[in-house]
Amino acid sequence: KASSSIALATILLGMLCLVLDLTDPLFFWRILVFYNPTSVMSVGVMMLLFYIPLTAVLTVIVLRHSLKWLPFGLGSLVEKLGDIFNKARGPITWIVLFLAFGICAYTGFLISALIRYPLINTAVLPALFVASGVSAKLLATAVFGEKRDSHTMHILHLAEWPMMAAEISCIFMIAMAMIFGMAGAQAAVTAFTTGVWATVFWVGAVGVGFGVP
Repeated sequence: KASSSIALATILLGMLCLVLDLTDPLFFWRILVFYNPTSVMSVGVMMLLFYIPLTAVLTVIVLRHSLKWLPFGLGSLVEKLGDIFNKARGPITWIVLFLAFGICAYTGFLISALIRYPLINTAVLPALFVASGVSAKLLATAVFGEKRDSHTMHILHLAEWPMMAAEISCIFMIAMAMIFGMAGAQAAVTAFTTGVWATVFWVGAVGVGFGVP
């Protein structure tokens, strides 16, 4: 329940930010119609076209009994749809998992192509995007009443340590590549030490990303 809710909310927020960041936001639909198989952007959009609705379906499945309170008969409708989709829950879960890894990597490849920004113009970025993710454990215990000593939480906790180790390794490689890189890359190292983005990194990435979990 927690992971499905986080996945749907964050992907919708990400899509909103992406569209608003376009030069012509009202023409975002064009990339949904015209495809270029050799473009990283087009491949990512194709994955998103499947990932977003399937994530919504998975969320309906796992929350179908928790949304009975919705007014105007929506609660009953969600429950009925959830029961129908639940028959294909296994395949949907695996497809969503596969697409999630693909979209994480695609986002990293897309952003790393920005050659004007040495901080993110690195081949390590896709690996970092795949390794990083919001932990569902806090939401599971706080909102859905999951017990901290449950089997599922134990599995999540065991998986989190190697994932965080992979993230730290990726960040370390990015830092080393800049420190020993060309002048532009060396100048970008200041983003880790001064200014507002240094605060965002140490509070967000280190504090929230590593410390809280």
